[in-house]
Amino acid sequence: MKKKKIMVIVGGPSAEHEISLKTGFQIICNLDRNKYEVSAIAVDKDKNFFFAKNTLNISQNDVENFKNSPFFDGGFSPNNSSEMWKKIDVAFLALHGEFGEDGTIQGYLNTIGVKYTGCNVVSSAIGMHKILAKKVFEASGIPTPSYCVYRKGDGENKIKEILAKLLLPLFVKAPQSGSSKLMYRVNTEQELKNAIEELSKECKSILIESSIDGDEFSCPVLEKNGAVTALTPIYIKPKNADGFFDYNAKYLGESEEICPPPHDKYTIELLKRTAIAVHKALECDGYSRVDIIVEDEIGFVLEINTLPGMTAASLFPLAFGVDGGNFSGLLDLIIENA
Repeated sequence: MKKKKIMVIVGGPSAEHEISLKTGFQIICNLDRNKYEVSAIAVDKDKNFFFAKNTLNISQNDVENFKNSPFFDGGFSPNNSSEMWKKIDVAFLALHGEFGEDGTIQGYLNTIGVKYTGCNVVSSAIGMHKILAKKVFEASGIPTPSYCVYRKGDGENKIKEILAKLLLPLFVKAPQSGSSKLMYRVNTEQELKNAIEELSKECKSILIESSIDGDEFSCPVLEKNGAVTALTPIYIKPKNADGFFDYNAKYLGESEEICPPPHDKYTIELLKRTAIAVHKALECDGYSRVDIIVEDEIGFVLEINTLPGMTAASLFPLAFGVDGGNFSGLLDLIIENA
């Protein structure tokens, strides 16, 4: 059987650069070498490409320090990297955040005619933009926490309007960042002002969102043979005092991730229905993961991840394993959907 040529793309310019490198290394290690020839491109924060034609025996240190690794050549700009893409069957996207999850790399790959894993340009762009995604949720009748949008320069009166509409505590989020980066939980007006001031350095519009007092879950969605299915949801139980699933809780072991969750059948089915509805509402492809808080038997959607993490600590492989699969089998399905 002829092996497929898979190019794993890692890194990128976003705040999630390091998480992407970890995701990419896990994918490289777990792709079945009996089925695939595996190469890699690492993208630095200036969007230069570094190419590794051979990834056999590559180490995590090589991937995380690709500029100094003998495995990688470069950097090449996107417009002088055509040689890298010749005869590539599928680009496996291990990118997160800006450039990787927002439709940018998807549009580039469309232009040069390379198939890729995950969602299309439009779904990626809307799913990555928390404010636009919430508007789609609302238009589709999918519950989501109440919110306001603060645009840079709106001033004190806008802050007063927000506090008149939404009760503290609140979440303040950059609309195009994930992995719980560029996000604050605020309990006072002054903390809200401070968070807005900080995020205004990073983005033009800021999402201010009500806090929902309920159990938090993440529900993976995977397309199999053209059917959209939901995997077993994961119950997220942060160990920190305020129950905030922040970066440390997500990646440094400061949370319990319980799968299957110790909840009733109704809650499990609610989570699955909601996650599938979100995936379809945004016209997603391949796979996604939807974060949901359940309060009073209502599933409030926080966001969708159109390129879910695939590190050793990631939720998608955990759920797939609980449902009887293994990591290599999951990667096979994702490639088949490319």
